[in-house]
Amino acid sequence: MPRKRVLRALIILRLLIATVKIASAGEACSTLTAADVQKITGTQVHNVLRESKPGGGGRCANFAKSDGNLYLGVSQLTSESDYKKAVASVPESVYPNREKLSGVGDEGVLMKDSTGLIRYLVARKGNHGVILFPLRKGPSDEELKKLAAAALSH
Repeated sequence: MPRKRVLRALIILRLLIATVKIASAGEACSTLTAADVQKITGTQVHNVLRESKPGGGGRCANFAKSDGNLYLGVSQLTSESDYKKAVASVPESVYPNREKLSGVGDEGVLMKDSTGLIRYLVARKGNHGVILFPLRKGPSDEELKKLAAAALSH
């Protein structure tokens, strides 16, 4: 059983690294702000530097709660091709549950592991896209969808 957990953690780490590679490099993040996250989720958050905490691999932004625990990672996509690569890079063996989203941009998918606890949302509108990955007890599925819609409206 511990071996399975280690393997799952390694796959998730590889996925986060792939997210960083796909997301645009060097652009300022205007996708979501701490105020946006707080307004939609009701959870007070603040920005933390990328990779300043384990799991903080959001290329665009990483938000932590007031207790310091990471809450949400955000990466930005700049093309339909980036969107397709981001979705294709997520192994179905780790995220077998996939929900196609309606009302969130032109296309999107919310992916979950078999427990429903580990989630990953990728969405796009035109050439603008977003990847959201909640950490620990991050936003609910509905809040993730609202955050994605807000990110795509910027």
